[in-house]
Amino acid sequence: MVTSKLDTMRESKPFDLSKLAMVVGLLLVAFQIYTAGFGPFPPLVQRSVHTGLALIMVYLTLDKLGGPFSDFLSTRTGAMVRLVLAVVVGGTCFYIVTQDTRLVESFAVFATPFEIACALVLMILVAFVAYSSTGVALPLLAVATLLYTLFGNHIAGRWGHSGFDLQYTVEYLYLGTEGIWGQVTGLSAGLIAIFIIFGAVLLSTGAAQSFMDIALLVAGRRPGGAAKVATASSAFMGMLNGSAVANVATTGNFSIPAMKRLGYRPRFAAAVEATASSGGQITPPIMGAGAFIMAELLGVPYTMIAYAAIIPAVLFFACVWFSIDIEARREGMKPFPVEEMPHWKEVFALRRFLPLALTLVVTLGAMFTGRTPSLAAFYGIVTNVTLFLLLGEYSWSSFKSRFCSLLEGVNSAASGIVSILALLVCAQITLSLIGLTGVGVKLTETIMMINENNFQLLAVVFAMIVALVLGMGMPTTAAYLLSAAVAAPALIRLGIDPISAHFFVFYSALLSALTPPVCTAVFTAAVIAREHWWPICIDAMRLATMKYLLPFFFIYREGVLLKGTWYEIASSAVMGLVAAMLLAIATGRFYRQPVHWYVSAILALAGVSVVANHVVTDLIALLALATVVVRQWLAVSSGAAGQAVAERR
Repeated sequence: MVTSKLDTMRESKPFDLSKLAMVVGLLLVAFQIYTAGFGPFPPLVQRSVHTGLALIMVYLTLDKLGGPFSDFLSTRTGAMVRLVLAVVVGGTCFYIVTQDTRLVESFAVFATPFEIACALVLMILVAFVAYSSTGVALPLLAVATLLYTLFGNHIAGRWGHSGFDLQYTVEYLYLGTEGIWGQVTGLSAGLIAIFIIFGAVLLSTGAAQSFMDIALLVAGRRPGGAAKVATASSAFMGMLNGSAVANVATTGNFSIPAMKRLGYRPRFAAAVEATASSGGQITPPIMGAGAFIMAELLGVPYTMIAYAAIIPAVLFFACVWFSIDIEARREGMKPFPVEEMPHWKEVFALRRFLPLALTLVVTLGAMFTGRTPSLAAFYGIVTNVTLFLLLGEYSWSSFKSRFCSLLEGVNSAASGIVSILALLVCAQITLSLIGLTGVGVKLTETIMMINENNFQLLAVVFAMIVALVLGMGMPTTAAYLLSAAVAAPALIRLGIDPISAHFFVFYSALLSALTPPVCTAVFTAAVIAREHWWPICIDAMRLATMKYLLPFFFIYREGVLLKGTWYEIASSAVMGLVAAMLLAIATGRFYRQPVHWYVSAILALAGVSVVANHVVTDLIALLALATVVVRQWLAVSSGAAGQAVAERR
């Protein structure tokens, strides 16, 4: 009996691997900062060390992911299993470092039985982490493409291929820079990781509260102020973390309860947060990781992508802003109470605002003067940390407190890198096999076949559906990567400009965060609001109507991407605002007074018709907007005048 109790006590106290995970996280962040500032190692070394350190940290903290077997993994035996798996997964990655010279200098590399085992183990462990993090969609797709690679020769017709044996597939995936250590993993090791660190450091030094307070000053006292604050703050935060779900989880814990407290319907509060959070990644100057990947895939400077994204981001948030304003006037929503508003002197106090302002100036200045984005992020991190440590009270306790905040930021950065790495590696496996088997080319040919009878619009819609479906249940970065591999080449072959094609795919893939059945940003907001996800999804899609229309602007009104003459750019921007306002009124069924359903339908059609880029449809849209605005203003004015006369009598 005594022995049994001792065994139970031992089993209930697992090894504490959190400190070891923290050390590995510090090494990972230090490695990324060093290589960003002083240059990366050779590709195989850079990518395998980055992946190895991140996956070691994942398996040391696997019990905290909340996936399958989490109860077992939190026990003493489970901790031992996690430690062993961490060593194994690290070994499979660091083995590549020892073989760098052989793999780079040899003309032909043949996989040994040991390397085949390492590759299979690594793929299984990566797929398991991806499954634990976001569900079955991405690992299932990776497994499906692997099976298709190995057994596709048994499929008849155009979807079959000549077949690849296990040894060749392993050599392709594990022993070169085309497979696991390919372009996506390289982007994670070079660009994405350093910007995750940059965002985490900014947040740990007070940027989150500064963004929230600035948003309160800008929009807090207007009708629907709380919802507009959520929109502005989510846009600021989304630029830094590059994830709609992470953005909802960060700002939503403040904005959703605040909106509910001020009388907003819970479903609408959650919808506002989910919609606004999905827009941060499309907002320059510092967009989400997907924008850096787009620049890399297109082979153009990041600044070109940032400039092109300005007008679409403005149009998206204009539609959200108009929709919130209409909802606020219709429902009589309250602004923030004056006593809860920050004072501008506090928000822009030198010690508080200077580190954030100078950091952004240094980072953007470096980026827009030709430095690489990773080096610009390095300069920003150094600037922010230095100012944060120096601009404070000169006492040991104050310095210690600031240093602890930075350590929390480093831990948060490591966790952020870890949370996305397995997903990116899993996506890289899928993309590599899509390229190897040629299935991407076949999907492209399918889209081209739709266009054979001059049905370009139908082909474009099909490409949008492909991007949307591939993005369901995945982080937006992985969603864009998969969609870009399949849909973007088809659009380019249709004669569409590469930047327009990639922006089309980028926006279409990002819609998956709001579109059922697997709308991850909506699910997260629903948990915070404690509401069922379906009504939230309907409201979120209504608020983001312009985001569903913008991809077609990129094809048929390229002026929104700063292409063409100044007239074309200006007219596209103005008509985009007209479309945004028409869609906001149509979906809200209100302006100054309620709007009948048939009028809403007409306004919606007029807004959508703006995409056609024709003088007739533009005039119809302008006339429709002018009619509803003037009629309702006159009706409200006459009603107010009549009420004033009645009161005087």
